[in-house]
Amino acid sequence: MSQTHHDEPVGESEKKPEVDRQDAESIHSVNTIERAPTTLTQIRSHISTHDAPIEHYSSYIPVPDEVYDRLPPSRKVVIVSLLAFCSFLAPISSTTILAAVPEVAATYKSTGTIINLSNALYMLFMGVSPCVYGPLSQVYGRRIVSIE
Repeated sequence: MSQTHHDEPVGESEKKPEVDRQDAESIHSVNTIERAPTTLTQIRSHISTHDAPIEHYSSYIPVPDEVYDRLPPSRKVVIVSLLAFCSFLAPISSTTILAAVPEVAATYKSTGTIINLSNALYMLFMGVSPCVYGPLSQVYGRRIVSIE
């Protein structure tokens, strides 16, 4: 026990609770918050002024309607139909092989587990690749990314 407890009478030690260091810091921080704010002086600079307007920036570029009329409607339907058909080829080709896993494993002298694992990896990379090729096509253009 500390020396202060021996010097005090028994009745007074119960009235004065000890304040540890963490409580003292929290009390100090409360006291600093309650102080009146100090006034700040403005410093004029040639770099920024108080009345400088904020420059408005817009990335919107108006596109004329003639751009969408370059192709006839029949050709647009053919392009959309071809793209829709091609987008179904990848998932269908990977799922049609699941019925013939034993025959494929026997043909390639492998196991069904390896065939299923390769099919799962194909499906995984088919789902993840747009996350890579999408931003690349925004930076370098769709033609360059599609050729590679």
